[in-house]
This record gives sequence, structure tokens and C-alpha cells, in this order.
Amino acid sequence: MAFNVNHMTPALFGEGTSLQTGERLKTLGCKKVLAVYDQGVKQAGITDKIIESIREQEIEVAVFDGVKADPPDTMIDEGAEVGRKAKVDGVVGIGGGSTMDTAKAINLLLNNPGKVKDYMGTGKELKPGKNLILLPTTSGTGSEVTMFAVITDTADENKKKGMAGPLVRATQAIVDPVLTVGMPPSITADTGMDAYAHAVEAIMGNNRNPMSDLLGEQAISLVMKYLPKAVKDGKDMEARMQMSYAAMIAGYSFNDSLTHMGHSLGHTLGSIFHIPHGNACGVAMPEIIEYLAEDVPGPIRLIGKAMGLKIKAAASPKEVAAQVAKALAAFNQKIGQKTLKELGIKEADLKKVAQSAFDQGMWRLSPRQTSAEDMLSILKGAYAR
Repeated sequence: MAFNVNHMTPALFGEGTSLQTGERLKTLGCKKVLAVYDQGVKQAGITDKIIESIREQEIEVAVFDGVKADPPDTMIDEGAEVGRKAKVDGVVGIGGGSTMDTAKAINLLLNNPGKVKDYMGTGKELKPGKNLILLPTTSGTGSEVTMFAVITDTADENKKKGMAGPLVRATQAIVDPVLTVGMPPSITADTGMDAYAHAVEAIMGNNRNPMSDLLGEQAISLVMKYLPKAVKDGKDMEARMQMSYAAMIAGYSFNDSLTHMGHSLGHTLGSIFHIPHGNACGVAMPEIIEYLAEDVPGPIRLIGKAMGLKIKAAASPKEVAAQVAKALAAFNQKIGQKTLKELGIKEADLKKVAQSAFDQGMWRLSPRQTSAEDMLSILKGAYAR
């Protein structure tokens, strides 16, 4: 057996750790940084204390607060220009997945000329960026510890593309569960399902390894136990802390093993219909699990175990997958995740989604050769549920 473990992003975890941002930047030798966040995080008052902690260390702060959901390439170019003009030597991203992906891309553009599109899937060589600290305000993407940045290509039908590799990573992740307390129930559920999808796809993927299994299994267990609690009571600090931890270790898990079918459909649904990412990734996950039943029977049994299911030793792969799928569908309903119909997607749209997801190609990281017709069958199954 041979595999890679690339957990290169150090993480500072715990309540109140966000107030150490200034100290960490000072240790890195930063003199002036670009703070990247969106208007929602700003209006929630989350950024004020963090920026204050930076200025207390006599570090100047420039601001780019124009982050948008599903970060468009043009918006990233705008943010990079702000950082270039300010001549910053570091970037601090404060927010959800879109903000962290934006901060990652902006950071690279500070040391690389041109626009972000010049480096998206082009193979063009990148130089390392500046120092980058990421602080998540949601519990789902795990972007603070991964080597990926998902970006919307505005010139290509708003398809989600991106950047990947060691240079995309943050210099430091600071995961403070306190920053997630203001998340409303719907966003809590959506982002939590993203963490679940990361872990499940990592366990079922072609590149799975003992480390990704270990981290993914624990992430799933934590999501099942604490996500309903966080959705019910957003001020439950134990639930918030455990979900922040689950999202982080799920990020470490899929960073090596990678995601595939769930995210292939999720990115496509998000690109076309602009629906919440976690909901989009999890909406057909029960059907994907059943689709892969005989390809990865051991991993699916492991997923069921992590979900707390009592699975009979003699159960066939299809029976195990059906049990896991049924439990997941019930869990989705419990936390308020919407079905395809509830998301306003019409049955006539499914063929287009299936073809687009197939063309995107992330499914190739799954253990089964798949066709656009297979994708359509999965979507039809989810639509009928």
C-alpha cells in the first residue's frame, strides 16, 4: 500500500483563538495585511475584534469586503488589485468557504501577475503567495486546511473551476467555534452537510487511505451527533465546537482522498441554480451510496458504523447501502435539507444537470466508471424520493 498524507496546514483550534490572529501575523513577520470578508460577516460584527487584534500588534490593515458567494473570477481580480496597490505582505480571510477560497486566490495573485483565470486549470506555473491566515465562520467547507480554491468562471457559463496544489494552502488556520455562533439554522445545516459529504466521499474515493478513513469516520460520527443540536440551538457551544472540529478534520480527510460524485453534482447544481453548496452536495448522496454499493462495500459499511447504525454482519452490500441511504435521507429531513423538488428544480432540468456533471469529470475520482445516463438515473432517484 502506498499513499500520501499532505496535512501541511497547521491549525490553531479553540474558543477565543481568533483573538490571537495579530500575534500569529507578527510571528510571521507581517507589517501590512489585506483582510478579506463579505458584508454579512462585517455586519455581524465578527471582523471588528479580529482586525483590532491585528492592529494591536502594530500591523496595518487594508480591507477588501466585496466577497460574493460562489466567488466570480472577476471579483477575485478586484480584490487582488486592492492588495497589490496596498503592497501587503499577508492576507487574512474571515468567513465561509467563498471567502476563504477568495482569500486563497487573492493571495496567490499578489505574487503572480495577471488575472486569476490565467492560472485556472492552465498548468501555468505559480509562485508562492504571501502569508495567509484563514478563519472560518461556518462549519462545513474545511477550506481553511485544504489545498483547493473553487472559483466561478464567468466567461464559461459560470462553471465552477478553481486552483489546487500546495501553494493554495493557508500558512495558518485559526478555527474559533465562537465565530460560528451567529449562523442561522439553514446555513448551519447546509454547511454541516458539506462536511458530511467531504467525509463520505473521501471514504468511498479511489484515493482513500487509512488516514482519510480515520478522520472521515470521526467527522461523520460528530456530524450525526452534533449537527441536529447546532441546528436546533445555535448558541450550544459544545455543538458549535464539535461541528467546527468535524468540518476541519473532514477537510483534512478529503484533502488527500478527494471528493467525487457528490461534489460533481453539487458544483453543477450550484453553478446552474445557485443553491447552497452543502445541500447541493448532499441532495443525491443517498442514491450515490446505493449506486456504489458493490464497488466499495467495506467503506459503505464503515460509513454506516460511523452513523451509528446497527448493520447485520450477514447483510449484503446492497442491503447495507440501502440501510445507510435510508438513514441519510431521514437525517437530511431532520435537519431541514431541501429535496430537489423543494429547491425548485424541475424534472426536465435533470438531463442538463447530469450531462454537465458528467462533463465536469470529478466523478472519475469515484470507484466506478460512470456515464451521463448513470448520473441522470441517480438524479431521477433523488427527485422521486
